Amino acid sequence: MILDHAKIGPMVAIVIGLLVFYGSYQWIKNPERAVQRQHEEEIVLAGRAILKQYITDENLQVSDALDRVRSAGKVYIFPAGDGWELSGHYRRPGERAWHDYLMLLDADTRLVSLSVNDSDPGLLELAQADPRFTTSQ
Repeated sequence: MILDHAKIGPMVAIVIGLLVFYGSYQWIKNPERAVQRQHEEEIVLAGRAILKQYITDENLQVSDALDRVRSAGKVYIFPAGDGWELSGHYRRPGERAWHDYLMLLDADTRLVSLSVNDSDPGLLELAQADPRFTTSQ
């Protein structure tokens, strides 16, 4: 039996296209993705609030998973054990360089640890007083 590829090819392409369409539709309409996204947004907002408690500049620019600044570098939110790891960058007004940070939160979005790459004298003093906070020197 000889197959006529000119006739079968378009039919195979249509079937594959319909399968891809159906799979994409199911993936987009999955309500669990929206719930997961909302939960991750809450985690990032809580992390942002914690960062602003330590870096007390009211005009602080933050690059995180909700508002990424490409020139600052990569950011992530990652489930870690019973909590979350967040990374991002911040800079104070008038500065050109971004300072990176790594934050570990527990399941209730309480701070476990915060590490920043910043040599600000006020932060160095704070790092000596708070065991959850570390900074580079």
